[in-house]
Amino acid sequence: MSLLSSIQNQKIFVAALDWGMGHLTRCSAIIQKLLNQHNDIVIFSTQKQSPFYNQLFPNTKQVIIPEYAVNYYPNNLVKTILTQYFRFIKSIKKENDFLKSYVSQHTKPDLIISDSRFGFYHSDIKSIIITHQIELQLPYFFQWARKINFYLINHFDEIWIPDYEDLKQSLAGKLSHTNNLTLKNKIHYILPQSLMRPIKAENSIDYLFVISGTAAEKLYYEKLFLHYAQRIQKINNHSKIVIIGGINTNKNLLKGWTNFDETNELFLKARNIITRAGYSTLMDWGKIKQPHQQLFLIDSKHQYEQKYLYKYWLQKGWAKDIKQLLK
Repeated sequence: MSLLSSIQNQKIFVAALDWGMGHLTRCSAIIQKLLNQHNDIVIFSTQKQSPFYNQLFPNTKQVIIPEYAVNYYPNNLVKTILTQYFRFIKSIKKENDFLKSYVSQHTKPDLIISDSRFGFYHSDIKSIIITHQIELQLPYFFQWARKINFYLINHFDEIWIPDYEDLKQSLAGKLSHTNNLTLKNKIHYILPQSLMRPIKAENSIDYLFVISGTAAEKLYYEKLFLHYAQRIQKINNHSKIVIIGGINTNKNLLKGWTNFDETNELFLKARNIITRAGYSTLMDWGKIKQPHQQLFLIDSKHQYEQKYLYKYWLQKGWAKDIKQLLK
């Protein structure tokens, strides 16, 4: 019996990080499984996450939780560090105070599950964090961030990693494996998690661009992907191109998110998918990829997790570089 399937008839609080859609979708895959096993789930969501959960889990109780409201600025690493670090730490403290207050006024859960929300734990309740980032792959001058990451993760009783334990199969490589004994004793590999499912779909899209990340990142990659799409159309003006996940929409290329079923279908309609190396997107791809489909990745600016995954997936031969499309 797998770890997830062994959890039954429990009251569980669940929350996912609010940086883009990735944490939301993979956490929802876990919520689905737990609901199927007769667990009583309370979802802690931000105002922006709530509509997504309402579509998937209309009968599940939600509690609105404060946002982290953090942004990455792809063109400005210094701005990201100076403006976001203290906001991030403050958000963790605010979140933990919020959860303690809520627990003191309501029935205690049996279990707390946090997808990368570092403040969503309670010292008197078994608390689990879901993360694929145990060993941050950072330049030497950012090694202090690794220590902070260890410290924050260590507040939790268990660490669930949505990946394969076998390094040969691992989708996250060194990111999800550690020799740190304190953390190693808490780790459980729960396999990659995705809401995507294989469905029949006509291959009617030549190129599907998938945008992910925080608001600032979405705006940056929206412009970049529009530029790439226009270059591809110059090479072949008959190409059918769709861009999803952005902030803006228009009737030509940019398509807003309607629901996850539509996203699932678009993934399977596409012959070629172009995206950053966001881990949740890679897990989605790994679950539903078809033999005729190709994945192209771009190298993310100042996002060291994704820079590592970009190189790792190219090295493994699981994806190609976007530059090969634009020659």
